[in-house]
Amino acid sequence: MIIEKSRKEVENLRREKLKREKPLVFEKIMRFPEKVARGESVTMIDLCYDYRCNMHCAHCSNLSLAKKKKVLTIESLKDLSRQADEMGLAQFTISGGEPLTFPDIDDVISALNPEKFHLAMSTNGLLLDKSRAEHLKKIGLDKVKISLDSIDEKIYQQTRGKNEGYKKAIEALFIAREAGLQVNIQTVISHQTCRTPATKQIAEFCQKNLFNFDIMIAKAVGRWEGKEEVLLDEQDVNYLIELKKEYPMLQWDMLPSYGEERGGCACIIKNSHITKYGDFLPCGFIHISMGNIFEEPLKDIIERSFKIKFFHKRNPVCLAGLDRNFIKNYMSKFYGKPLPISWKEAFSADDFIK
Repeated sequence: MIIEKSRKEVENLRREKLKREKPLVFEKIMRFPEKVARGESVTMIDLCYDYRCNMHCAHCSNLSLAKKKKVLTIESLKDLSRQADEMGLAQFTISGGEPLTFPDIDDVISALNPEKFHLAMSTNGLLLDKSRAEHLKKIGLDKVKISLDSIDEKIYQQTRGKNEGYKKAIEALFIAREAGLQVNIQTVISHQTCRTPATKQIAEFCQKNLFNFDIMIAKAVGRWEGKEEVLLDEQDVNYLIELKKEYPMLQWDMLPSYGEERGGCACIIKNSHITKYGDFLPCGFIHISMGNIFEEPLKDIIERSFKIKFFHKRNPVCLAGLDRNFIKNYMSKFYGKPLPISWKEAFSADDFIK
């Protein structure tokens, strides 16, 4: 199939590019299958250095976070990078808020040690012009994940709570690629938007331009806290499975990626999140702190997390977005509270692997 061949060619070119530009990172990633086979984490750490933002999105989950005195600094990022490298980890994503509003974003990138890590950035793209994209690439950024919930301008404006920005976001996709950055489009899909022409339209756009189409399914957190009506149902999931067959650039943890035999929820194993205040979360939507990097080594926190039965191996469905039992019995424990709650409050002895 020609379209599938394009996907494989894109992935192979990216691997060769990484091997050429960052050989130390490439070597670590090539060892990932061995680490997983040994029961070790290869987590990509989504890192929220700050929450400042220039948008007001309907699905924002960075709400109700309890402010703490100690926050991430450039020095703490250097230490985190050192610990992650010692564990054989190879990927960070800088998120927010909007990272391009951070006045010290260059220092953040430098502190994470670009020679030893593949670095991505989640951004809305509004502040990403040609010179900035080229500069970010030069100082070690590898990828941008640009938020674009629709290529219908009206839908984009409704979702993002901003009348301008759509054209800048579209332009940023091509500017970033021209600068040598890998480009992913991040799209939040809810039950209300899943099986609609708009979803297929953006999948077509991504396939045509060979942008990775990252699906982020709706979670009942943040501004949607407790609103389970936004969660996908079985028909929605089946629709996305069929959509990927037609548009292979579509990516979703529940579906196997290129080079993988199976998909599934990858909390702790492949994905995790660290807040501005140092709390380590299984993912950015499960507001349960498994420990704080200011209080414990990263290795100890991850090892504890692996002892929880939900995070010991990949689950067949997304815990935060599809597993109604996990949502009802665990995520509901943090509803209405300052976030995140402690793992001690969320889990009991029965939740640990015997």
